[in-house]
Amino acid sequence: MLRKILYSAILLLSIFFVAQNFNELKLILVAFGHSDGRWLIVAVLAQFLWLVTIAANFWACYHLMGIHEKLSHLVPLTTAANFINVIAPSYGAGALAVLIADGSQRGKPVGKVSAAAFVYLVFDYLGFLVVLSLGFSILSSRDNLDALLIGAAVFAVSIAVGLLILVAIGVRSTDQLERAILWLVDLANRLLQPFFKRTIINRAKAQNFAIDIGDGLLQIRRSPRGLILPFFLALTRKTMMMVILFLVSLAFHTPFGIETLLASFSVSYLFIIASVTPSGVGFVEGAMILTQNAMGVDPLTSTAIALTYRGITFWLTFAYGFIAIRMIGFQRNKPVAKDTALNKADKIPSSAIGYTEKNPDSDPRKD
Repeated sequence: MLRKILYSAILLLSIFFVAQNFNELKLILVAFGHSDGRWLIVAVLAQFLWLVTIAANFWACYHLMGIHEKLSHLVPLTTAANFINVIAPSYGAGALAVLIADGSQRGKPVGKVSAAAFVYLVFDYLGFLVVLSLGFSILSSRDNLDALLIGAAVFAVSIAVGLLILVAIGVRSTDQLERAILWLVDLANRLLQPFFKRTIINRAKAQNFAIDIGDGLLQIRRSPRGLILPFFLALTRKTMMMVILFLVSLAFHTPFGIETLLASFSVSYLFIIASVTPSGVGFVEGAMILTQNAMGVDPLTSTAIALTYRGITFWLTFAYGFIAIRMIGFQRNKPVAKDTALNKADKIPSSAIGYTEKNPDSDPRKD
């Protein structure tokens, strides 16, 4: 019964999200109809490789934390997590909840799953910073940087730097990471209190989440070489997205040069982060069109390319995510894997329910 209610809620949220953006979907279908179908098919095939690369990046982060998981399971899992993050925007909390629920169900340590997801996010921002620096250097050389782009970049870079600082603190000391996260939570609650008239972020949950992440980050201290593969795969993911964008430009007989490709992609990814809509719906398309126009692409073609690119990388992925939710399922508890020893605190995501009791044998501060 609970699963039926959950699936019904997911279906209703999906319908609501599609209805809100139905006009854009119609424009995307029109753009698809005016493209060269052969290159469009190749772009869709490249998208499948991109989704596998995302899962591989998670696999590397899981491996870094000492979690063993099959890539074949992570492909639908990460696609489903992205889907939940879109229909229920929560700044990554929805995706994290899917990963934690799956890990708990399959007998994986919740703390390490949380840390792996956190590290994945950090590497995603690192890859983004590399691409953004290249794209902005091109736009700057052509005097195409404006206040909006600079402001969005400052916002996104601030998040990236903040995450990197938290990782550095967590690798050094779990206690210091806990204090830093609690300080941020208290600051956020004070700033948001006048607007919402209540405490937005539960301090106890944040504390448990910090301990979970700190426990996992200890693995980085023990095996720093393990950071190389996740970073490489993070860059590969961005490269695959640029490959898709290039193939879409071929589908409209306007092959992008490297400068147009880097500038357009870096701005598009910037507004995935620095926008108020899920995955930047509406903002990304507009920013891509303006950037491509500034790089010499005519407005009609740039509009078609931007819509088609988002149709593949966002809307098709959204559709796959809906299917993936059914594939991974929200099943009753399965037998715990024999290679993982978990206590009760590990089986229940404490960061998700605000459970404050700590197992003294698993306290990362004793390592």
